[in-house]
Amino acid sequence: MKAFVSFLFILLCPSVWAQQYATILYRQSELPHAVPVEEIDSVVVRDVAEVDATYFDTPKDTVYVAQVRESHWKGKKVAFLGDSITQNAEYVNAYASLTGCEALNYGISATHMAARSSDDSNAFDKRYSKMPVESKVDMIVVFGGTNDFGHTNTAAFGEFSDGPRVGKYTFYAGLHRLFKGLQNRYKNTPIVIMLPIHHGTEIDVPEYVIGSNNSITEGTNPTTGKTFREYVNAIREVAAYYSFIVLDAYSYSNLSPMTEIGSGTNGFFKDGLHLNAAGGQRLARWMYPQLEAVYEMFYDF
Repeated sequence: MKAFVSFLFILLCPSVWAQQYATILYRQSELPHAVPVEEIDSVVVRDVAEVDATYFDTPKDTVYVAQVRESHWKGKKVAFLGDSITQNAEYVNAYASLTGCEALNYGISATHMAARSSDDSNAFDKRYSKMPVESKVDMIVVFGGTNDFGHTNTAAFGEFSDGPRVGKYTFYAGLHRLFKGLQNRYKNTPIVIMLPIHHGTEIDVPEYVIGSNNSITEGTNPTTGKTFREYVNAIREVAAYYSFIVLDAYSYSNLSPMTEIGSGTNGFFKDGLHLNAAGGQRLARWMYPQLEAVYEMFYDF
């Protein structure tokens, strides 16, 4: 099916029909892409009342158009730094489709935000420097933390005061190094930290353990003794120190695989961790309005 055309029209219809059809079609005009309408005989309307008001004063072959604004990010370059959830590209591709942006995918499966040793070259706090220089990218989105908690082979948790010290291999220190490095590398480019979504069973350490009586217990990483919620809060805390924009996908994305496990359905997840196409679409749509606002903070429009 060809790409949706982002204008809707009514031809040669009585006023009451115009109102009825405009009501239906206008509600469907929620796509972020817009197509120029300068070349057609048209009257651009903002709402149903304008269709009624203009019908008798315009030629009867007039096309009524409900325009939809293009995404600010159309044609812009957005770099996504992440783990397998990013590498699999379900949400990345969905966001690119919604906005028309050029998505640069820097996701690598099984990687951690914080390096566990000097040899952990794929950790976020090491490989952010491999992303494009500032002049070649328009926004950075960082989406990780699941593996830092979920793998038993992980860095010590540490504490906020660890700071970005070189050679200090804790989760907090890795976050500081990553965020400070991004801030120095992209001084005038929006940096967005997206808190990780919930995860279920497809990883070493489950986020929650459901008891036979339906009790819910938070899992803890055996190396650090910390819950996933504590990892998420650490990311939030360090991001706040650098005053980065935070998208709280953990709390507000409406994505939680634990609610699907045992239900016999795979609504938004392929397993207990990775998004399927529907899940990628859900996350991308949740991101969309928030990142439009981010554009308006940094760029002219």
